[in-house]
Parts: sequence; C-alpha cells; structure tokens
Amino acid sequence: MTWWGWLLLAFIVVLSAAALSSIQMQVFYSRMKDNDRFYFYIEALYGLIKYRYEVPLLAFKGLFKGVEVKQEYVNEQGDRLVGEKTSSIDKDKILEFFRKAKQATQSTFHIKDWVLDMMTRVTCTKLSWNTRIGLGDAPETAIVTGVIWSLKSSALGYLFRHVKRCATPKIQVLPMYNQIHFSTEFSCIAQIRLGHAIFVGLLFLIRILKVKGGIKAWQSILFKAS
Repeated sequence: MTWWGWLLLAFIVVLSAAALSSIQMQVFYSRMKDNDRFYFYIEALYGLIKYRYEVPLLAFKGLFKGVEVKQEYVNEQGDRLVGEKTSSIDKDKILEFFRKAKQATQSTFHIKDWVLDMMTRVTCTKLSWNTRIGLGDAPETAIVTGVIWSLKSSALGYLFRHVKRCATPKIQVLPMYNQIHFSTEFSCIAQIRLGHAIFVGLLFLIRILKVKGGIKAWQSILFKAS
C-alpha cells in the first residue's frame, strides 16, 4: 500500500473513532435557602474538548427590575475563573425571548418532529431530583408534597417516553412539617454519539432550507442585537 493509501486509511480510522465517540452533557441546579447555583458542562472527543458554564447567582430584584444573573466562565476543572459577567432578565427580555422562539418555530419545517427525533438519540445515564418543602402547616405541606410528586412524575414520564435511559432516576420529595422551607437539587447527565449529533444537525439545516426565508430568519435570531 502506498503512503497516500495509509494516510487515507488513517483518516478513515480517526473519522470513525470520532463519529463513535460521545458528547457528554451535565446539567446541575440547586437552591438552598437564598443561594442558587447552576452550571452546564460538556465534554467531547474523548475529553479533548471541554466547556463549563456556571451561574452562581440568581437574585430577584423586583417586579420591574427582574432577575439579576451573575455568570462565570471557568476552566474545565472548575477551579479557575476565566471570566465573569453580570446581567439582568426583565419583562422585555422575556418577551423578546418568546418572540424569537416563535420566529424560530415558524422558520423551521416541523421543528417539533426534529426535536422528538433528536431526543430518541440521547441517552440519560444519570438523573437525580431531590426537593424539600415545608409550609409551616402539616396538612398544607402534605398536599403540596403530593402535588410536587405528581408534577415530577408527569415531567419525567414525558421525558423518558422519548429519551433512552440506562439508569433508574432518583427522585425524592421530602416534607418538612411545621416549618417553612424550600430547597431543591437537580442533576442530569446525558450523552449522544458525535455521529448522531452531526446527522441531526444536518437534518436541522435541511428543515430550515425547506422554509422560504428560513436562513435569513435564523441569522436574525442568532446575530441581530436585542
């Protein structure tokens, strides 16, 4: 075999290995008293690509000022701050988000079908969701505990009708009788093959191209200043 033949073979092997690798994503959120923490972590190509995005502060400033959000960008180990930004989410930004979401839906051919198809290619490897709730009154606490159980079961039931899972979800709702208390912690780890991610990405582009003016609409959504 000539050198270019070996080079082609090596390229095919590397490409196949990359396509068979997984993109792993982790989402974490917790609220303890007045302290909120949220972070999103993604790892791909056998750990060669890592990204972590963290929001350590969510503070409600009032009905008109909205929610203040402090964002931190840290290294992949999570032990060194590489950048931070503080912004606010108010009524105008929420309305703008829904406007863009509606525009995105109208600019993509049957986007709901695409979302459901993508979900079937995702595997959930770990999910835990623990909540503690107390209203200061035992009967009211018991009722709200049941409601939260029902909401969690419905949400996860819908999710796992489409997403594969290889681990049993760990869910808890613990009533805190005779005290006022609320805390919650949610953690989810999921993965998708890189080859599948590229494939559904191409399908998404095709669905945009099927709609007249779809590309321009998405350019406006992604790059136009708010």
